[in-house]
Amino acid sequence: MNELENLRERIDTIDKELIALFEERMDVVNDIAEYKIKNNLPILNQNREDIVISKVKSIVKNKDYTDSAIDFIKDIMEISKKFQQKIISKQQ
Repeated sequence: MNELENLRERIDTIDKELIALFEERMDVVNDIAEYKIKNNLPILNQNREDIVISKVKSIVKNKDYTDSAIDFIKDIMEISKKFQQKIISKQQ
């Protein structure tokens, strides 16, 4: 196996771990949507999103990745909001 194949294999392994974590996160997003329905709360909480982004900035180890890590978490939050909207729409 050549070096590129080895690297791609490592990416495949990481992707499996990312998907497992994504599914775990989405389970929590589902619970949050249910809580918001019960408590008549909006999907968007800009203050919370700002806090999450700030945390990402502080925990990313390789500062060369900061902007990409912020984009990554913003994309995940956007997916989460769309999923919450889908759940809330079903309840209405």
